[in-house]
Amino acid sequence: MRMTNQRKEILNLLKKTSQPKSAEMIFEELPDHTMNLSTIYRTMDAFFQEGLITKSNMNNTSYYYLNHKHHHHYLICLGCQKMYEMDCHLDHIADEVAKHHHFKITHHDMTVYGYCESCQQKM
Repeated sequence: MRMTNQRKEILNLLKKTSQPKSAEMIFEELPDHTMNLSTIYRTMDAFFQEGLITKSNMNNTSYYYLNHKHHHHYLICLGCQKMYEMDCHLDHIADEVAKHHHFKITHHDMTVYGYCESCQQKM
């Protein structure tokens, strides 16, 4: 994948945050909206295909975040929409399943949905 100036700009925005971002959030953070939304979506798709980023979906919106050496997943509160990072404990299970089915796993994603403690108290 060729790293264009636009791709570098998007990648730099993702590097500056610890929270997942939607394409729309990235668009809003770009100075003077220097590229259109479709370019951002295509770039995010290319990054995902290359394994640079991971995505989680919530309310029909994809949220993207960098693939760090330390693989993790998210808990997402359906009440307040907060995202909580959690360690991945699936690697050994995925390895066993892949071996059993003679399957080469390239990546996996898990997002857990529910209600945080604060939102539970409001229910």
